Amino acid sequence: MTVTSDSPEVAVVRLRRARRALITSHASPDGDAIGSELALAELLEHLGVAPEIVNRDPAPSYLGQLPGVDRIRVAPRVTDEELDRFDLVVTVECPGLNRPGLDRLDRRPILNIDHHLANPGYGEVNYLDEHSPAAGEMVWKMFGAAGVVPSPAAATNAFVALSTDTGDFRFTNATGRAFRAAAEMVDAGASPAQVSSWVHESRSASSVRLLGEALKTLTLGRNGELATMAVDPEAYRRAGALPQDSEDLVTVPRSIAGVRAVALLKQWQPGVVRVSLRSKGDLDVRSVASAYGGGGHTNAAGCTVHGDLGAVRADLTRRLDALLEETT
Repeated sequence: MTVTSDSPEVAVVRLRRARRALITSHASPDGDAIGSELALAELLEHLGVAPEIVNRDPAPSYLGQLPGVDRIRVAPRVTDEELDRFDLVVTVECPGLNRPGLDRLDRRPILNIDHHLANPGYGEVNYLDEHSPAAGEMVWKMFGAAGVVPSPAAATNAFVALSTDTGDFRFTNATGRAFRAAAEMVDAGASPAQVSSWVHESRSASSVRLLGEALKTLTLGRNGELATMAVDPEAYRRAGALPQDSEDLVTVPRSIAGVRAVALLKQWQPGVVRVSLRSKGDLDVRSVASAYGGGGHTNAAGCTVHGDLGAVRADLTRRLDALLEETT
């Protein structure tokens, strides 16, 4: 029987039945994905469940100092033999089972934890709350439901998840609920100053060089309402950068006065373009990502498109232009 609820208790009840759980999140993980996974791993250990975190892609470099981040295993696939070691798979912030980029996860029962509106409830148990500001906040509520006191490390990881997914509490999901959870996390040992230093003042030199490469491609359209940037394999090579060095570049053009929609296109392998979309106000860039098989939130979404970088950029610009036209 499938269970779907916005109550953290349903997730905790399912976890208590497990013995060994595989935790994963979406490909190209962000702060909410990584922070949630690490906090969740601590909760599982308190419940007597052995956790293992496996992601297809490494964490962005700015998250490299999070407590416990070195426990995350990066692997392009999980074999059937490896999956058979687990009696539960926990997906975090994955609105579709394809989002982790790891095949055949449904060989095992799935606990699906997500705050995306479009999540279809693909798990045996689905803890879904579209009103939650971040998956990390949902995991945080699970500690309370389980009667487990989080350590300062868990509070820190949950705070990273919450603060990054709300854009340092600047996005529309920075609700009262978000601030109440943040206060609890700080009281439990999270340091906003330390997290801010990790996230905003620990960039690698290569990521800064990559930002320079991206800014060379910056184009403004629709009288300054639309900003697009693109980084190709040569840009990564010149900057000496890795794919994870490009995860937060999209925030820079979003800061331009008058810009309502932003697209960052990233290509580090032939024929595959990763797209990050951002917007302001009620402009729903998730609708554009969905047209390419992606998803996300109103103001932050993404997708993967197969094709030529220039052609994808042109088509994406056309779709965003049309979206802006509709909302003028």
